[in-house]
Amino acid sequence: MADYIIRLRFVHGTAISSDLIEYREGVCLPFTPSHVECVRDDGKYVGQHGDGGMQARNPGYDQCKPEDEFFVDLPATFKQYKDFYNGVDASIGEPYDWAAILGFALDGHHHSKFHAICSAKMFLMLRKADWFPSHAPVAVPAHCIDPRDLLLMVSCVTPINFDRKATP
Repeated sequence: MADYIIRLRFVHGTAISSDLIEYREGVCLPFTPSHVECVRDDGKYVGQHGDGGMQARNPGYDQCKPEDEFFVDLPATFKQYKDFYNGVDASIGEPYDWAAILGFALDGHHHSKFHAICSAKMFLMLRKADWFPSHAPVAVPAHCIDPRDLLLMVSCVTPINFDRKATP
């Protein structure tokens, strides 16, 4: 029974690096996201960032326009909810995986052990919470999962409201 919600925030960033990520990812609806993070109960956005690794930030930190973000609510059991957010909080301060981003940009396979990019971190936390079953193998390593891939994976499990006018 899913009485809890894990909330993800997908963002279409404004920086040139976001444009490059989006170009590499390809088409996605309602837009191609260049970043993904989660929203805690206290309203903070928690995710991996090139400038500082895993951080909890206040809404508005990225000056994103409402049309350049949307929220996806994932139904969860109490255990999934607690395991996800406990894992997220325990990850604060972990470093960003610059090698994985380089590999993504160059269409290669690079990764720094114990580092992660935003979408890999959210995937790993969902996996830790058994939202994506941990017993089933995944076709690509976590460090190769980009924000579009994560959105695709989530959309195969639960319906997504693509109405970006919905309130966060």
